[in-house]
Amino acid sequence: MPFELKQIAIAASVLTGALPSWADVQTPGGIVPSGPNAPAIVQTHNGLPQVNINRPSGAGVSMNTYGQFDVQPRGAILNNSPAIVQTQQAGMINGNPNLGAGEAARVIVNQVNSGAASQINGYLEVAGRRAEVVIANGSGISVNGGGFINTSRAVLTTGTPNLAADGSLSGFNVSHGNIGIAGAGLDASSVDQVDLLARAVQANAAIHAKNLNIVTGANAVGHDTLNATPIAGDGPAPAVSIDVASLGGMYANRIWLVGTEHGVGVSTKGVLAAQAGDLTLTTEGKLVLAGQTNASGDLIVSARDGIDNIGTTYAKQNVMLSTAGALTNSGLSGAQQNTTVSAGSVSSTGTLAAGLNADGSLAQSGALNVSASGAVTATGRNAAGGNALVSGAAVSLAGSTTSANRAIALAAIGGDLNLSGATTTAGGSLDARAAGTLTNDSGAMSSGGAQTITAHAVSNRGGRMVAPHLTVTASGTLDNSGGDIDANALALHATTLLNHAGTMTQYGLSSMGFDVSGTFSNAGGQIIAAGRIDMQAGSLNNVHGVLAAQGTSQPQLQAT
Repeated sequence: MPFELKQIAIAASVLTGALPSWADVQTPGGIVPSGPNAPAIVQTHNGLPQVNINRPSGAGVSMNTYGQFDVQPRGAILNNSPAIVQTQQAGMINGNPNLGAGEAARVIVNQVNSGAASQINGYLEVAGRRAEVVIANGSGISVNGGGFINTSRAVLTTGTPNLAADGSLSGFNVSHGNIGIAGAGLDASSVDQVDLLARAVQANAAIHAKNLNIVTGANAVGHDTLNATPIAGDGPAPAVSIDVASLGGMYANRIWLVGTEHGVGVSTKGVLAAQAGDLTLTTEGKLVLAGQTNASGDLIVSARDGIDNIGTTYAKQNVMLSTAGALTNSGLSGAQQNTTVSAGSVSSTGTLAAGLNADGSLAQSGALNVSASGAVTATGRNAAGGNALVSGAAVSLAGSTTSANRAIALAAIGGDLNLSGATTTAGGSLDARAAGTLTNDSGAMSSGGAQTITAHAVSNRGGRMVAPHLTVTASGTLDNSGGDIDANALALHATTLLNHAGTMTQYGLSSMGFDVSGTFSNAGGQIIAAGRIDMQAGSLNNVHGVLAAQGTSQPQLQAT
């Protein structure tokens, strides 16, 4: 029909209460009805496919089946109105004859039975009453410039929809299939909730949403809760369940990502940004964070087989990283409030921080808690606006800068604590404990509050320990050769104490106490007290050494 005649027909139809259908002029491309619930397809006056969806069940679910469901760049319409209605993409369109007066679907299911993936390259618009839209294609879904209009919830899935006895949508069985986001990405910014449910999801472009949920793996997924129960997969498991490439990204108010398949990991090189809420990421495989992972709320990460952070992982509230495997960090893992790391082992050459402001400065609060059942190695920057706790079977902070505006507690529960070459600074108390040797060689330990050091052996060769009140207890040897131990009140307990060319100074007037059951060697060393020195030792070697006290010195030797 010529364009002029179309315009005349449209004008006349407004007066008569019906618009002409152009189905006889051109078959709409991309959407092919098929199967027992095939809907009727007509064409809007501007050439878009208009799907007159099937009448909904008593639970408000309209089931529609297709042999092909592709949305072209110009868009497509799902007609959910029984009367003539205005649309954004096609202007006025006829009502859907499958719907009774005042009737509309709450959920529109579009189930595709095809050997090819659905191509969603334009906007899918619900005409009439706003509704949830489901696109289900077991062969996969590819999105490039796709989006949704007048849609309350959008579900893209490679699973099979399941209906309950009352006709409601109960969930999906996902056994295979991928969802890919590429090119111009997915715009669901006007949709309340977006769910991607597939065996695997690849994001090579941006996804924009309000609330974004991704559940991957072979699962039975509940419609209302998104709870996933593993089922048998069809074919081999993918190498990665969620893959966000460097050009990809997820931008939403809140993001929830779950990978349920054992041994199948998650890799992100792009941007994950929860801009008005929490970001939760859970995988039964290994997680690699190589991009920008940010949350304005909490950032909660759990990975069974390990976490590797080589990017920037930051939350304006709390960060919680948990794995039974190894956690490695060569980037930034931090939060403006608390940061908690729990792992089988920890290896960090980057930054672990709590109370970290966006400009890199530290607030006066925010707890850093790093713990492992195995070894902790954190040789980069470790910082807390409040308290800091680092514990593991063995702990190495060698060469690190570790600071807290409040207290620091370090614990090597089953082995050594290595602070060699490190700078460890606490605004409050500093408590360092090791089942084995505590080494602070060429390191600096300082605290504004009491400092307590307890270990089988303590080595402070060329190191420095400074505090108002400092207590060092070694069940074996305390070696301060070439080191410096300064305090207002100082108490040292050891089996053997070596202060060769070292310095021990107490500035307060209380007694400076030494309890050494074996050898006390101060050869070439200096022990100076503003008050008095109380010393008990099995033997004393003070060759070329200095023992000086303004008060009365009381050395007591059990043997000479």
